[in-house]
Amino acid sequence: MEPEKKMGFLKRAKTKTAIQINSVMALVVRTLLAKYLSHQKLEKLDLTGKNAIITGSNTGLGKAMATHLAEMNATIYLVCRNLEKAEVAKADILKSAPNATIHLLQLDTSTLENCRKFCEKWETDGGKPIDILMHNAGVGSAPTREQTFGPDGFEYLYMTNLLSNILMTYMLEKFFAPNARVIMTSSPGCYVGGISSQFETQSTKQSIEKGFNYPDGQKPQNSILYSNTKLMQLCFAKNLMRKWKLEGKDYVAHAYNPGYAASEFFNKDGVHDTKRKMDPIWWILKNGVNLAMPSSEGCKTGVMLATSQSKKVAATGGRLWERMKTRTCIIDLYDNKLLDKLWTRWCLDVGIQWDLIPKELLSEGSVDGGSTIATMEK
Repeated sequence: MEPEKKMGFLKRAKTKTAIQINSVMALVVRTLLAKYLSHQKLEKLDLTGKNAIITGSNTGLGKAMATHLAEMNATIYLVCRNLEKAEVAKADILKSAPNATIHLLQLDTSTLENCRKFCEKWETDGGKPIDILMHNAGVGSAPTREQTFGPDGFEYLYMTNLLSNILMTYMLEKFFAPNARVIMTSSPGCYVGGISSQFETQSTKQSIEKGFNYPDGQKPQNSILYSNTKLMQLCFAKNLMRKWKLEGKDYVAHAYNPGYAASEFFNKDGVHDTKRKMDPIWWILKNGVNLAMPSSEGCKTGVMLATSQSKKVAATGGRLWERMKTRTCIIDLYDNKLLDKLWTRWCLDVGIQWDLIPKELLSEGSVDGGSTIATMEK
């Protein structure tokens, strides 16, 4: 396997600044015009016999994705914290897809134990093959201002929005069908997140770490903590593709930005009651939600990535997608050394042994350790 090509420090710094400036400018424009952007067209496929797990699917983007997939005849597993709300969502979906097969499963992704039990139950219930795994559940703040850390000791958003994705993918991978798709619902916030290479490699609890949980030079407000979890989802997708390609597996991982989409997210405690001085970004977005696009529109890129059979979609796993196109993002400049370090830290936090690079390849010296800088994809 050819080593990565080096990129000079000055060129890399200029490229990083250009990416961030261009991304933020485009983000502002697309946010202001979200409601008026042209409709995206979904290819209507027949997914009969395909199983799709969608977390956080009783409202918003998750429910919208489940509806689109149900209309394509996929067997749907609505994975929700609140089963009463899930029953309401199921009834709504059946109005659009009367013949759909929909199952309800309970899961609160805010603890590792909950995620483990969910995956163990999937196995004891028969371990059906998984064709689509959509990590959509997420929060924009802890339940209360005092509850900064979850039961496992990790910053609440980091646990709920990212570590749950990692543990569930790890435990459910053995049930993946050929050509399985893993889709993560990222956010426009991924454009403003940032990760330093100086973060701790040991698992740290009861701590919000600068350069890891939030970017250097910014305050650890909820919207910023959220943005970094969404950036880490992109890094996770990129690492999964590195891993699976080395292992010769045909699974594909994607992360997509739904854009500024209207959902229950902005009505939840911690976001809805945000004051301007407390968190300006959440305050602006929750007050401007009338400008947001419908969830049924925002989710379409995720549905496309989960179902499309095009070679381009399969070949561009590990990239950021938005409005059915790949987008340049800061992770395109992250080298393998940083990505390896993230993987190591995540596995320590989750408490698993999950090799990113097969040991036999490392022992043969056929894989570059990741000490060089990746060149930008054209």
